[in-house]
Amino acid sequence: PIDTEGLPYELKSLVDAINSLMSRLGDSLSAQQRFASDAAHELRSPLTALSLQAEHLAAADMSPQARERLARLGQGLNRARDLLAQLLALARAQANPREDMRAESLSLLLRQILEDMMPLAEARNIDLGVLSLDEATIQTPPHALAVILKNLLDNAIRYTPPGGRVDISASCADESVILVITDTGPGIPPAERERVFEPFYRLPGHDVTGSGLGLAIAKTLTTQLGGTIHLTDAPEG
Repeated sequence: PIDTEGLPYELKSLVDAINSLMSRLGDSLSAQQRFASDAAHELRSPLTALSLQAEHLAAADMSPQARERLARLGQGLNRARDLLAQLLALARAQANPREDMRAESLSLLLRQILEDMMPLAEARNIDLGVLSLDEATIQTPPHALAVILKNLLDNAIRYTPPGGRVDISASCADESVILVITDTGPGIPPAERERVFEPFYRLPGHDVTGSGLGLAIAKTLTTQLGGTIHLTDAPEG
């Protein structure tokens, strides 16, 4: 809110109105964030139950046509569960928890993340690896840095055509850590590079499955850690 102390009388009512508007807008945004978080929590249990029922149904005798439809149902349930997981991650990121800060080893964390992402990279025939890695320790809330790295790598792997490459490098300069993820994918047009950080926004013309939340979560958490995130052109993508 704008401080009204010492303002001319003619401006005070205007400033009060602006402060009131901003307060209502803040309440509206908070309610929206709480709704997304609460809805994701409430939907988790029924979706888990549906997934278990689909697994039990798969053990029954059925025609090839029915089994094909059941497989499509399973894929839809998996996408819904992934979306809920991302919604919960976004809600946690927007809550801005600064307590329980702890030191994370970047090299150790990267090795763990690479192990997690390797099956997806192999399934898409993507060469995933580390080009260079300076040892660094970062003060971060639990899991925040891991969520940033996972979302950035997941995005790079999914949008890089099969047979491509995703490279990671990390360096230290002036008490900062610079993490670079480079891929041989199609890239993002300059005019879209800010919009892709908005929740649920996805580039038109792509058939890659996703929720449109990964980059929004990565940027929210990076900003909370005092960092910045940029999209630029790479030599091969």
